[in-house]
Formats: sequence, C-alpha cells, structure tokens
Amino acid sequence: MTVTLVDPTLSPVSAGRRLAPRPASLDGAVLGLVNNGKARGREILQRVAENLAARHRISGTTILVTKPDSSFPAEPADIEMLAADATAIIAAIGD
Repeated sequence: MTVTLVDPTLSPVSAGRRLAPRPASLDGAVLGLVNNGKARGREILQRVAENLAARHRISGTTILVTKPDSSFPAEPADIEMLAADATAIIAAIGD
C-alpha cells in the first residue's frame, strides 16, 4: 500500500509589489478610510480619524470608501481615487 503525503502550504509568492512608503508626518495629510462593510466598521474608522486629527494636523479632508462586503475588494475606481488623493490609508475591520 502506498501513502501519498500532500503539503497544503504554499511558499510565499512575491507579486513584485511593495508597500507604499510611510509618510514622515501626518501633518496636512489627507486620510483615506476603507470601511470593509461589516457592522461598526464606519464607526471604528471615524473614531480612528478623530484620534489622529487630535494628535496631528490632518488636512481636514477625509476620503471614506465603503466596500460592498468584507469578502469583496473595493471598487477599482475607489482604489484609484485613494491612490491618487490620500496621503495615508487605513482599513477597518468591523463587528
């Protein structure tokens, strides 16, 4: 009798992408907020934005994007808008 072992893990795959560089400061920053569509996600993001504004001189402009559902990606147009206009982007998990 032959036993075949299968390793279900994958090696890390590099997609050739890197994280955007972290801004040196949030002073004057435009915040991009991504709500994942779960309960309380929007409230969590609003509180985070308020806390950041209390500690930094945020520009006062905040871009809020809400995904249709936590299991779906944000709309391509929303991603492009965030990439073009936001200095820093924060994604929240609700519940």
